Amino acid sequence: MPTEAVYLHDASLRTLTTEVVSYQPIASLSEDDQSLAKNVDPEYAAMTTRQTILYAQGGGQPSDTGTIGAVDQEPGFTVSLVRKAPDGRILHFGKSVASNTAFTEGQAVVQKVDSAKRDYHSRLHTGGHILGVAMEVLMPEMKEVKANHFPKEASLEYEGLLYNDSKPLLQAKVDELVQKDLPVLISWLEPGTQVDERAKVGDGPVRIVSIGGLDHNPCGGTHVETSGQVGSVTIRKISRQKGITRISYDVPAAL
Repeated sequence: MPTEAVYLHDASLRTLTTEVVSYQPIASLSEDDQSLAKNVDPEYAAMTTRQTILYAQGGGQPSDTGTIGAVDQEPGFTVSLVRKAPDGRILHFGKSVASNTAFTEGQAVVQKVDSAKRDYHSRLHTGGHILGVAMEVLMPEMKEVKANHFPKEASLEYEGLLYNDSKPLLQAKVDELVQKDLPVLISWLEPGTQVDERAKVGDGPVRIVSIGGLDHNPCGGTHVETSGQVGSVTIRKISRQKGITRISYDVPAAL
């Protein structure tokens, strides 16, 4: 049963009451499911729920962390990684607070997101989109080929070569877009719709994120509501390798 990813529709939610679908040790999962948790302690467990507000790692953005617990009780499960399986199930990997903690199918639970981490990841992801808009405006001939929105690794990669003498111009445009406090718009396109030359909507609706209507990017990440809420976007470095330019950036870890 696919998990309803509530964060795609409302990224402002920090708590959610839902029901447990499954709860089991990682060792008892299928090989495919275990492969989603390569860097997780094998003694941990995996929980799926009917809905989730905990972002599943993907699209260049790291997963949320948080807790899950029985209603009206202290959280009994600490979530360290969230991943989405090919069949649409979202698995919450983590550990129980106590060895005797157990969850059963159909049990009502409350999810809580680590708000500070979510806010930082959202600013970082939106900051990448702002940088992308600046590139579209100033260097429309350069094609984006990769994006990374992980802390300390955030960057966009483009076909073609861009040199450091372009950094002041690019930084000024990024600063302008932040200062305009443009709305971050979320919309959905139906199957068969051509998004742009890079993507066409397939079997299901595709979520589109736009900075003030200036771009239209297929994106499943979490974002802040306006460009100004990012705080600032700092272009750290422009580097080149084998015909590809990487523009590294950062945003404040806290505001």
